[in-house]
Amino acid sequence: MLRSRQSNVWNRAVRAVRAGDARTRDVPERPRTATLCAVVLLAATAWVPSVASAVVSLTAFGSGSVAVPSTTSHGAVLAREYITPQEFCGASTCEITGASLANKGNIIWGWTKGPDLETNVSGVSTRMLIDGTPLTETSQVTLRNVAEVQLFRDSRAAKNGSLNSGSFSQYFNVRYKSGLLGDSTIVYLSASVNFINGTCSVPDQTVTLPSVQHHVFTGVGSTAGTTDFQLHLNNCPAGYNRIGYQLSPLDGVVAGVSGTLKLRPSATATGIGIRINDGVSNEAMTFQQSRAVVGYNSSTGGSPSIPLRASYVQTGQTVRGGSVSAAAQVLLDYQ
Repeated sequence: MLRSRQSNVWNRAVRAVRAGDARTRDVPERPRTATLCAVVLLAATAWVPSVASAVVSLTAFGSGSVAVPSTTSHGAVLAREYITPQEFCGASTCEITGASLANKGNIIWGWTKGPDLETNVSGVSTRMLIDGTPLTETSQVTLRNVAEVQLFRDSRAAKNGSLNSGSFSQYFNVRYKSGLLGDSTIVYLSASVNFINGTCSVPDQTVTLPSVQHHVFTGVGSTAGTTDFQLHLNNCPAGYNRIGYQLSPLDGVVAGVSGTLKLRPSATATGIGIRINDGVSNEAMTFQQSRAVVGYNSSTGGSPSIPLRASYVQTGQTVRGGSVSAAAQVLLDYQ
């Protein structure tokens, strides 16, 4: 069965596929028949997502809002914004020579060595990463790929507010080589931050795939036993801009067969995997990639459902009967 467990930031849901035994037996002068039967088990949990968009004015997070579960644990990343080298310094790479960093964006008395800066919103701090390395006032590093501005939960009491509610919002002044004297890029923070009480819950549920005969498979990629099911989310609070979900296989994926979970070590069938498809488009799921929960209403909240589809899929040249089980985590992200 599925068990749902919640952390402060992530609602993780474990979806499992369990199977009954399918046996073959010898019958004199008659062909063998193999039967497969499986049960798909589902559960759930949560995470705080990433927010990314192109930066032109170098005002991170724009004029919108960032919605965050109030139970988010300290240190959890709440939102991200990315800046390319071309946006940052107008070139393919930027040779950074140092930075001036200001708590609460206050360039009068807020200077700090970094990398972590308090924002004007109680409970939220920020940092900048240069190709994954935290930026400090003495950083000397070349930006080659992306500068990432993060908002993360700090130990202060959570209170709704605006990132630029103070007299200043100039959090990062980053210097880089350009001409004789060099130049600098200033990154401001905007947007409001709203802490939302609660996250969605996901009840345990079981989806059973029918028994099938091995001879119905016609080659690698052929499917059988397709079964539609709904992933139910209960009591989602109003106020989030978006709720997303993603699937993360527990035992890996089958290479070359899209959307297919590898069987668990305890499974006895071979040459078979479990494919998960979108229940509306029938598109094979791309694992570890967030998809929006389309039925979520930000104004009212509620209990939306996610239509999905599971099926046996041939993954090897030969299919042999036995038990079939696979598993994945489902991560819910909130913006």
